[in-house]
Amino acid sequence: MTYKKICTYIIEFTVCGICGWIYETALTSYLWGEFAERGFLHIPVLPIYGVFAFILLPLFRKHNGFLTVFTVSMIITTALELASAYLIEAVLHEKLWSYSDWDFNFFGGRISLYSSLMFGVLSVILIKAVHPLVHKISEKASSKAVCITGSITLFIIISDFIITLYQTIEK
Repeated sequence: MTYKKICTYIIEFTVCGICGWIYETALTSYLWGEFAERGFLHIPVLPIYGVFAFILLPLFRKHNGFLTVFTVSMIITTALELASAYLIEAVLHEKLWSYSDWDFNFFGGRISLYSSLMFGVLSVILIKAVHPLVHKISEKASSKAVCITGSITLFIIISDFIITLYQTIEK
């Protein structure tokens, strides 16, 4: 694997994380009637969306029909959201989200039918639009531009994660 390809994956991870932050911030702000910034990092990135993308993209290289992507992604992302909720609660001693007030929530509000359906829809958008667009732009850009962008992005995300983790532990 080339350095440019690794940097492209970092950029794609970040794009998915930013899209996740926009989605969750917009939805929560609408539901609460006021601006509600989502996530635990200082930057507008929800890394879990990037992780989900890395897990899902290899699964749909050959079989990427709408119904297949929607259904399989919905199941996988819901299972990962549940596992993530328990892991974050164990490590950070915080509950970063709760669907307790929503209809059709399960496992103490850690997952919900609505969020599962939305993850299916967002996964279709990832597979059919975001992934092809990022790779098209990356192919047209120079290796130097892609690698500088990917490296700076990775540095910012890791730095923010370390700072946030340190601040959380210090509380």
